[in-house]
Amino acid sequence: MATVKGMGMSIPIWQPLWNGQITLIGLAANVGLTVSKGAAGWMMNSASLLADATHSFSDLLSDFVTLYTFKMSRKTPDQLYPYGYGKYETVGSLAVSTLLIAGAIGIGVHSFELLMTVLNTSQAVAETAQSEPASHGLIPSLLHSHSHGGVLDPNAAWFALASVIVKEWLYRATIKVGNSERSDVLIANAWHHRSDAFSSVVALVAIGGSYAGLPVLDPIGGLAVAGMIFKSGAGIMSGSLKELMDIGVSETELAEIGAAISKAQESGLIDFHSIRGRKMGPFNHLDLVLQVSPELQVSQAQRIEQLVRTAIKRDCQQVQEVLVTLDTGK
Repeated sequence: MATVKGMGMSIPIWQPLWNGQITLIGLAANVGLTVSKGAAGWMMNSASLLADATHSFSDLLSDFVTLYTFKMSRKTPDQLYPYGYGKYETVGSLAVSTLLIAGAIGIGVHSFELLMTVLNTSQAVAETAQSEPASHGLIPSLLHSHSHGGVLDPNAAWFALASVIVKEWLYRATIKVGNSERSDVLIANAWHHRSDAFSSVVALVAIGGSYAGLPVLDPIGGLAVAGMIFKSGAGIMSGSLKELMDIGVSETELAEIGAAISKAQESGLIDFHSIRGRKMGPFNHLDLVLQVSPELQVSQAQRIEQLVRTAIKRDCQQVQEVLVTLDTGK
């Protein structure tokens, strides 16, 4: 990780982008993009840009969810939540995915209606122009009509291009912080930014195609945007639901935990087994069995238990709680 040095200190350049700052930056960007793309889409007669603005608005809502659930999930366990607040983040990820899916459905319905308008207009023109040459029939109407009843302004493409650049940067910055914080809701929000960047690419292509004489690509572009957003939201929702149903930790994480236990070289520790874990938002909760010598005194066995617990939390920083059962073989 790159650093900024000065005054005897070395500070990671990404560190200031948390304490909520990366999400606040995204929040400000989404406000600007929602307003600018929405206004430009309406004034410049672009269905794809309007759909893109709708997606940016859903990003705006997800930023609020991210800010709240990230903060709550990091609270220390208390009497009200003795196992911690980690699943606040899981619920936040579920909320973000719901916003993605709802936005995808809305965009899809709107774009489908616009597509039907284009096709019906083309059919009506074809029916009234049967006596005219083929060059004045169905194909030209499909290429030159527009669903809003106006002419698509090619300058709409600049707004889509600006959105691609801004949202891709937000994705890269947010995913970096999300991975370093092991935050599912930040990662989900990052993918929300990436899906908005993808939708802006599709909008850019659709606007260009419409200006080139293919206005039917504009509502088709909106449908493509809806499909990509729906797929992204469904993937995030699936992961969140599995976590709420206590899916186990990955094989890779189990291997890391086993390696950490193996480092605790104690004469009374014979073996370990039955390692299980579940996700609690950004944290893991574990339980395992330590097989110890039956000749150990209670205090010695407890010391081994504490050494193993400390070793796991030192090497696997995502682990918040470890429940250890001692097996003496008796």
